[in-house]
Amino acid sequence: MLECMFIGCHTEGNLPGGLNVRRRAFDMHKGLNIEIPYVTPQDWLESIRQSEVKFRQILKWVSCFALSVNEVNAALGRVVTAPTNGSAGVIPSVLMYYLVIENHEADFNHIKKFLLVASEIGSLFKKGATISAAMGGCQAEIGVSSAMAAAALCELLGGSPNKS
Repeated sequence: MLECMFIGCHTEGNLPGGLNVRRRAFDMHKGLNIEIPYVTPQDWLESIRQSEVKFRQILKWVSCFALSVNEVNAALGRVVTAPTNGSAGVIPSVLMYYLVIENHEADFNHIKKFLLVASEIGSLFKKGATISAAMGGCQAEIGVSSAMAAAALCELLGGSPNKS
């Protein structure tokens, strides 16, 4: 997922195919102004962590992360299906938000917990309803991925949504 975000945020131009769809993650990322130099995806993570992310920018970062994954998928790069190809950017972008903005000390155990909780929520939908856009429309797949990401983030932030 990190590799998809890194590639998507650093690839300029149009997506392959005849529609001439312009990549948006590159421009969005460029506008977020990371001043600390980096080379690898891991260095990139650290440079974002060390940058000052203002409250107004958080949604821009999350959108940038999501778009970058979707653009890499659309360019026939590494495909992230979480839970479906149509909603591929939701889980990675919320996880990246947690790793680089919310908790700078996050490690593999946090990632594992996030993915396990998200997977369990996805399995509940799969068993009781649908995650498929073919069956439930785009709202089904984006709704499921949003619920998965919200539950996983809530777990990492220390509580269930029912706690006051």
